Amino acid sequence: MFNPRLGMKIYDNVWYVEHLLEPEEAADILSNMGVSFVLSQSKLLPMQDTAIASEITAEQRERFEKLNDRAFRDALNDRGISYFCSLNFGFDPKFIFSHPQLLPIDQLGRKEEKVDWYIGLPPDREENIAHKTQLLKAAVRALEPDGIHLGFMRWPGFWEIWLPDVRRSEMPDYCYGPATLARFCQDKNIEIPIKDAAASAKFISSRYRGEWRDWKCAQTVKTVGFIKSKLAEIKPDIRVVINTLPFFLDDFENAVEQVFGQSPTLLSEVADVFEVMAYHQILRRDPSWIGRIGTDIRRRSRKTTVCTIQGSALYLHGMHANRGRKTTLTTDEFIDCINSVENSEVDGLCVFTFTDFLNMSDTADGRRRIDRLQSFRK
Repeated sequence: MFNPRLGMKIYDNVWYVEHLLEPEEAADILSNMGVSFVLSQSKLLPMQDTAIASEITAEQRERFEKLNDRAFRDALNDRGISYFCSLNFGFDPKFIFSHPQLLPIDQLGRKEEKVDWYIGLPPDREENIAHKTQLLKAAVRALEPDGIHLGFMRWPGFWEIWLPDVRRSEMPDYCYGPATLARFCQDKNIEIPIKDAAASAKFISSRYRGEWRDWKCAQTVKTVGFIKSKLAEIKPDIRVVINTLPFFLDDFENAVEQVFGQSPTLLSEVADVFEVMAYHQILRRDPSWIGRIGTDIRRRSRKTTVCTIQGSALYLHGMHANRGRKTTLTTDEFIDCINSVENSEVDGLCVFTFTDFLNMSDTADGRRRIDRLQSFRK
């Protein structure tokens, strides 16, 4: 029985390759914290480096080869903790760079380029859908998870840099490539110029803004539905968790639907749980915002919704430096984040990431954080 009360993101293998925990030991730690579900990477669905390092180093390789993901999944199951396989759907640099023809075009006619660690594909690329579906099918057969957690299930965009002082017109909006526009015209039975991306974008904005928004959102829903149907052939009770953008409809003039093509209202047809990336420090918000955005998405989706909060401050260096983000995330602020979720309408809380707790477990701050998590909605 899936309990959405308290989750943990496990986006790296630090628990195994650095803390040298065995699956049973890691499962005991999570159980003692009160964790009821995990969103986890695995050997079959390895995660790429993002804001945190997820990939295995050469020094870690020998130890990593001994990791048994099935043993970890079973240890969690024995302790009543639901296991969701995490997959980065639209973010996969190795696949993308080996298929450059799939890269999207923005409203000014520019082909997408890598920004910091990020580069993404739209959810309508058939080659990527087929590739990722095969990976998921192998993982579901081997691990028999309670569900899958689909990350980057949206149209491309580095959402973490959409800060309050950003202008939407200055941010890229994908995809105005000829092939994508041709499918849009065919599906909607309309005619627009498709060979000039900038002209196409202006034409759509002036005449078909609503249709374009709805079509982009529908492509995301279609892909999730296809994946779920294929996995249900293997495990009929499979659940789908959507990695959800933390934007209100009026943020940046509804960029969440018009730019990113992600609508919890429509996705509720095919998704079972919405995991809201309520990363307040990254987006320069205060802790009270967490409960508000989670409640908004809960109301729009009318499905189980959990808010994921940060365990540490991120996006402080390189291109992200001097953008006004807080440079630390204190334990008092972390507890304020939990309080915000507890007082909201959402169904549960999730924490990003497990490694933060392992690194702090023997400190007074670590114990305070764990104590608050254990008492969440008890």
